Amino acid sequence: MEEKRLLLAVALSLLVLTAYQLLFAPPAKPRPSPVPAASAAPSRPAPSPSLVPGARPGAASPAPPVAAQVADDKERRVELQTPDLAVAFSNRGARLLSWRLLHFADPRGRPEEMVQAVVGGPRPLDLETGDPAVDARLKDALFKPSAESLTLPGGSSDLRFTYVEADLETGDPAVDARLKDALFKPSAESLTLPGGSSDLRFTYVEGDLEAEKTLHFEPQGYLVGVRAAARKGGRDLPVRVFWGPGIGNPTPAEMEVQGYHAPQAVYLGPTGVERVPAQKVGPTQTVSSVHWAGVESTHFAALWLPPPPGSAELRGVALPPGEDGKPRVGVQAGVALGGDAPAMLYVGPKDYLMLSKLDHELQRVVPVGDWIGPIVVALMALLRWVHGHVGNYGWSIVLLTVLINLVMAPLRHYSIANGVKMAKLAPEMKVIQDRYRKVPALDPRRQEMQKEVAALYGRHGMSMSTQMTVGCLPILLTMPFLIAFYRVLSVSIELRGAPFLWITDLSQKDPYFVTPLLMGISMFVMQRMTPTAMDPAQQRVMMIMPLMFVGMFLWAPAGLNLYWLASNVCSIIQQAVTLRILKSREEKARQERRRT
Repeated sequence: MEEKRLLLAVALSLLVLTAYQLLFAPPAKPRPSPVPAASAAPSRPAPSPSLVPGARPGAASPAPPVAAQVADDKERRVELQTPDLAVAFSNRGARLLSWRLLHFADPRGRPEEMVQAVVGGPRPLDLETGDPAVDARLKDALFKPSAESLTLPGGSSDLRFTYVEADLETGDPAVDARLKDALFKPSAESLTLPGGSSDLRFTYVEGDLEAEKTLHFEPQGYLVGVRAAARKGGRDLPVRVFWGPGIGNPTPAEMEVQGYHAPQAVYLGPTGVERVPAQKVGPTQTVSSVHWAGVESTHFAALWLPPPPGSAELRGVALPPGEDGKPRVGVQAGVALGGDAPAMLYVGPKDYLMLSKLDHELQRVVPVGDWIGPIVVALMALLRWVHGHVGNYGWSIVLLTVLINLVMAPLRHYSIANGVKMAKLAPEMKVIQDRYRKVPALDPRRQEMQKEVAALYGRHGMSMSTQMTVGCLPILLTMPFLIAFYRVLSVSIELRGAPFLWITDLSQKDPYFVTPLLMGISMFVMQRMTPTAMDPAQQRVMMIMPLMFVGMFLWAPAGLNLYWLASNVCSIIQQAVTLRILKSREEKARQERRRT
């Protein structure tokens, strides 16, 4: 009975399920239409996360992609060359490695290097922001170039270096150190400028810190435009750029030459050119209202033309001891940069005639002198003109010395003739002077002495006033030219490396001291030939002068010794000719007196 009831329940259940499927069947699914293989369905943008089924309300959307850092993978050397310059940078900190002058050679015959090599010391054109932390990071930053190589057949181009780092903060005293060691990335490892001008730009970007340095080179000359900027989080940082700790690498032979001076600070201010030795610059010194400021040596200079208002900073820098073990002090000169106005930088020779064409008063760095300057400049141009026809600066000095002495010959003739007359009067003049030797200068009897001297001049057909004029005027007229030519040979860059016979460099001392010894001998001969009214004791003192001059000029530049030697020889010849002419006139006068 129980089994029948169970079977009946199952049968009823199946009947109910079957009836439900027949009465409430689900709709059939539509068949998708086929898509041709050649056509592609249009792409649609991805739905917003908030609209995606199953997305959690309030979930953060993905962060935008972070810009890739600009950095190089290795340290590189970046070189730029113009007809006058060969410049090399390292992309590590965009630091200047070399600045060579192609038209000037050092004693080894290589292009003259303007960057003073100091191990561990500052480099020219280092960026400083006043924050040692930022400067230290930038000093070691590896800058990324905009191009691996760059060739300029003409026109201009940018070479960019950028650095950015997010964890550096303004005001940290380490900014300067980081900038100096930042590894800048160049846009080209080699850059040649056959024509046109070009910008060599260094930039570094990482995070929110940026640094940029731009140098504008012209195809000719030594004047370069410099811009620099640094930013942290979009805010500008103060930037300064310095040249130093010196200029050039003088050899021991150059440093022992008379007149050599170590690199020193120099600037043109409202009161004129000021020169400050490195030892007196101090840790820092700000100069305002300057036309230019920089570092100079005997023959070369690195000068900044600062943007308005025209201020510059000078600093003394402690350097490692030299070969003699003594401490050394260098000097840096720098300017603040920023904004649209660039600073101009001149790094090259102290060539007065070339600098005078740049219209920045840069020629005043050459110490030609104030009152005697126009004569010095004229003689510089004349020396260069003579060299253009002779081809050797040694012979040019000799020839120009002869020309100057020929122009001055008439004045010297009268001076020698006056000396001969005074020598004849000397015995009688000495008698008068001895007679009044013990008479005080304010005693009325001194007037009697003046009357006797005037009578003495009258007996010999001479006048006191005329003799004073004839005796002093030739010297007053000739001395400025002699001093001016001496100054020309002291400051002329043309003599650097100029050979003459056995002398390899007229700006250096004579290697065998031949010219100073011959100069001393010629002075002795000239004094022996010159008629004099001095007493024997005074004459003996004067004979010591040649020895003193030889000692003074042993280490003088050979060009100066050559000039003094040539001038003395000209004086000896003229003196001999003048004395013979005077002697011949006296013989004729005696013969005429005998006839009468």
